[in-house]
Amino acid sequence: MANIAKRFFIAMSEEDREYRDTFEKELNYQSGRVLPLACISTLSWLTYIPIDRALFPDETIIVVLRILFPAMGIVLYTLYRMPSFRNYHLYLLVYFGAHMAISCAVLTGLTGGHPAYVGGFLFILTLLALGPVKKRYACLILYTAVSIFFTVGILKGMKFSDPIARYSLNDVLAVTAVTSVFIFILDKIRFTSWQKSKTIEMNRRIIEEQNRLFEHQLCLAGELQKKLLPHKLPDVENVSIAFSYQPQMMVGGDFVDVCYSSDRNGIGLFVCDVSGHGVAAAFIASMVKMVLSNWHEHVDQPQEMLQLLYHSLVEKLGSNFVTVSICFVDQKTGRARFAGAGHPPALLVRSGGTIEFIKPHGKIINGLMNPAFEIEERVLDENDKIVLYTDGIIECFNENGEMFGEEAFLNLIEENHQQSPESLCERILQHVNEFIGGSSFRDDITLLVMEFAKGRKFN
Repeated sequence: MANIAKRFFIAMSEEDREYRDTFEKELNYQSGRVLPLACISTLSWLTYIPIDRALFPDETIIVVLRILFPAMGIVLYTLYRMPSFRNYHLYLLVYFGAHMAISCAVLTGLTGGHPAYVGGFLFILTLLALGPVKKRYACLILYTAVSIFFTVGILKGMKFSDPIARYSLNDVLAVTAVTSVFIFILDKIRFTSWQKSKTIEMNRRIIEEQNRLFEHQLCLAGELQKKLLPHKLPDVENVSIAFSYQPQMMVGGDFVDVCYSSDRNGIGLFVCDVSGHGVAAAFIASMVKMVLSNWHEHVDQPQEMLQLLYHSLVEKLGSNFVTVSICFVDQKTGRARFAGAGHPPALLVRSGGTIEFIKPHGKIINGLMNPAFEIEERVLDENDKIVLYTDGIIECFNENGEMFGEEAFLNLIEENHQQSPESLCERILQHVNEFIGGSSFRDDITLLVMEFAKGRKFN
């Protein structure tokens, strides 16, 4: 019995997740929830058979009607369990109500309106208002049952002059009137509730569809943004370059670019970070790429490129701002020129593992101030590396809320300073991902590494 009840409630919970797009389907669903319990309850009518035999031993039809109640319940429950009747639970419940009400009307009428039987009849009439069936069906069953009760009762000699019979008749009429009112009230409540559920479901589906479209568009935007990144890094003497880019979302506000100029015998390195995340930041990062289309004209003058960025973006940033780290490296001499706009310092990793911080003066690019950018110069020796990055690396957190931090980042570079740029990028990203574990990145991550070696052709 416990297993049957468990399966019943599991089935109901699964149906709860389904959406009924018409009121009739909603009533059919509610009828399906009521029907099993109603069918099982018919077994209780068998307990009244001894009383029937004691009070009306000559009316065998009363006992027959009692037996037909559970028999009808078994048949209806069997039909309820059949998949082919799943869409007809409403009509099964209508038949159940009609059978019970009319049978009780006949049974009570046969007793001449005996008070002991009128109570059960009134109970069945009341249930007609509670049953989730269409109001026209409920009213038809109600009035038919009451009419049959009076017809059978009068034929059996029920006397309206008898005070006890008249009391019972008054109860039947009063319950009929009250039940009629409640049939209309509860039907209105059910319909209003279904309408609200329908509106909620429609809104939920609209939101899900909008989210699906937004995610699809975001995915497309992410693919387009990736196409703005360098597809093929310069393959030139003395220089090897690698980068890693990992946005927090499908699109990001970080951007990285590399510019090779044979006229100026050098390579420009560029990393920027737009404030915020997602679509707005990605849109500004795309505007940065558009400005960089003229980078080759200023590649050996990083501060001029920053001024061009400022004048091109200042009226488009709104409340956002951009930080930049940019440098130019002469591939012949190894002379490097650095400039920055409020970005974390560039790192010059010497061949022996020593790390120098290079942070030339320069304020963030926003709409509030006209920044002045300065230049710092260094000369690269054999196997020296330049590391440009965004603060998403050092400001990532693990599951315990601990930040990776600058010290751990620098130690990681020192331990792997002899690795190639590509291997160094891979190891840093791998270590950072291991550090955060099950957490997610709170910011975009970008890393650009360049190694210099005179007279050597990198593969």
